Amino acid sequence: MEQQILVPAVRRDASFRAQSFDENENTIEIVWTTGARVRRNSWWDGPYDEELEVTPQAIRLERLNAGAPFLDTHDSYDISRVLGSIVPGSAKIENGVGTARVLLSRAPGDADAVQKIRDGIIRNVSVGYRVHKVVKTEGQEGDVPLHRVVDWEPLEVSAVPIPADPDAQIRSADKANGQQTYPCIVVTRDAPAPENANGDIEMADKNNARADETTGSEVKDNSEVTTEQRGAAPVATQAGISQADVTRAAEVAAREAVERERKRSSEIRDLATRAGVADFGAEHATAGTSVEEFRELLLEKLVTEERKNSPLGAGHLIGATVIDNTREEARGEAVAAALLHRADPGAYPLTVDGARDFMGMSLLEVARECLESRGVRTRGMSKMELAASALSQRSGGLHSTSDFPVILENVLNKTLKTGYEAAPQTFRPFTRISTVPDFKDVSRVQLGEAPQFDKVNEHGEFKRGTVGEAGEKYRIETYGKVIGITRQTIINDDLGAFTRIPRAFGVQAAQLESDVVWAQILANPVMGDGKALFHADHKNLLTAGAIGKATVSNARLRMSLQTGLDGKTVLNLSPSYILVPKALQTDAETFLTTIYPAKDGDQVPASLKNLTVISEPRLDGGIARYGITGSATNYYFAADNSLVDVVELAYLEGQQGVYTETRMGFDVDGVEVKVRLDVGAKTLDWRGLQKNPFAG
Repeated sequence: MEQQILVPAVRRDASFRAQSFDENENTIEIVWTTGARVRRNSWWDGPYDEELEVTPQAIRLERLNAGAPFLDTHDSYDISRVLGSIVPGSAKIENGVGTARVLLSRAPGDADAVQKIRDGIIRNVSVGYRVHKVVKTEGQEGDVPLHRVVDWEPLEVSAVPIPADPDAQIRSADKANGQQTYPCIVVTRDAPAPENANGDIEMADKNNARADETTGSEVKDNSEVTTEQRGAAPVATQAGISQADVTRAAEVAAREAVERERKRSSEIRDLATRAGVADFGAEHATAGTSVEEFRELLLEKLVTEERKNSPLGAGHLIGATVIDNTREEARGEAVAAALLHRADPGAYPLTVDGARDFMGMSLLEVARECLESRGVRTRGMSKMELAASALSQRSGGLHSTSDFPVILENVLNKTLKTGYEAAPQTFRPFTRISTVPDFKDVSRVQLGEAPQFDKVNEHGEFKRGTVGEAGEKYRIETYGKVIGITRQTIINDDLGAFTRIPRAFGVQAAQLESDVVWAQILANPVMGDGKALFHADHKNLLTAGAIGKATVSNARLRMSLQTGLDGKTVLNLSPSYILVPKALQTDAETFLTTIYPAKDGDQVPASLKNLTVISEPRLDGGIARYGITGSATNYYFAADNSLVDVVELAYLEGQQGVYTETRMGFDVDGVEVKVRLDVGAKTLDWRGLQKNPFAG
């Protein structure tokens, strides 16, 4: 007979091999199953023996070998309880034993538990698995049934301090106790005939079990079970259990099931009453819906009701819950605006609707508000638990715009952008901004002028011409830092951790771009023709002299006489900017703005006064990042980037400027924000630059 039932989690214990600890790799070997027969007792079936088939054909190892988590006592609801992970590819079955290697965490918060594992103090492990099929063989008179699991799939492994009591694990097959249950195919057989003289009954039973596995019906959902095996030694089968023992166990289990049912029903009704949908709660309390499932259904109902009254009905589906995009975005923006205003009222006035509702809230209060808006009960949570839950908050597996980590990221991004945009960048007037698709060398081809026209002869023959070209190569590089937002930051209400610090990072990103561009001028790099940027052959190295009518006129003349790639066509360029160190800024401004000269002949022509002064401190002191020195007396002239490609600054496509990514921290107990800048620069044409190497 074959049927489908619901089963909850069951546990056995297994062991570490403490002597197998690898100091260099920080790994340890575990025995996670031997499939030993264990006596169980359930109040609906009474006592029975459970046996796992431990063969490569019976066990699905894909999840373990993909790096399944190694948890602290099966706590899968808190990321801080992750002690490590299975080393991918290390789980295997050999000679009826399941083994694997575990990569242990190096996080400070896990050090105590990891050290106890290394020292052999904690020896027991437990593996959580999902059952696909079990063969149930009824016992002969006086014997208990045998439940033989013939198809199962390990999901996670946990360290446990005390081995579980097998007789106390299976409580109820009803979801009313709030415990998650799953469907499982059970194939029931009659008791086997007495073993014949050849002793081949047991082998036939095993073969039939595999045959049933391949011919049985399929189940869409799988049953999840947690087993433990102590060490690698099999557990001896217990003696027979009396009917009185079975009855007492059933009574205890029944009382516990009733208590769990009362708690489940009460919590569901309380949630529904607070949300104003008491009838909805009563319906699901009667139907046996679990509390976690009801939270999702309740949120979906509330959002659906609100969408009915919304003229737009804008939203998106996350798992089984509909989230209203418009409302969620508005709420997230309001909270972020309130935090920004609290950090710097002058820079961030309260202009966002709804922001005043969150004024005066500490970070911890904002965290509580975000959790409770998602139906998470925070009553009784410690500050650390509250901060940890908020930082790991996700809506239906994805981050929503009103989740606490996203709000913090929004605040961080705004302050980062403020710092980035506020930092002065003097190079932009003569620099072309571009993007590149990747990090490979990029070639910028410089087209020459069209060939000069030839006179057409009397036969009407036209001669062919070619356009010359030259090129410069460069590539972009990646620069960045990581900012950590920890639980301590939230509890201490330290707004400066993600306002002042990110703003400083934004300033640094802008300064980096300036370093990259000005290095192209100060370093005098080699161009595509094999000669330095400022070189006599390039006709852009002027006779040294102080800023004055003669030197400025000479620069204008030299730039205007520059020729194209053909060496013939005069480009007639004109400088638009005079680039000076801070030490010469006053001299340059005085020269260009003098109205009444001290003597005749010192008048500055109006055409020269059109020059714009750009003063840059890097010309004085150099760029320490690249080890480039500056000069307080050298100055330069540059054409406008609309006339000639002087310098090009390039970003990675789609990520112009500073870019951020957020993830839940592993080394950092909180949220990590990566601040990244993909950028590069190159001088493309020496014809648009002139240098005066004045030495003072």
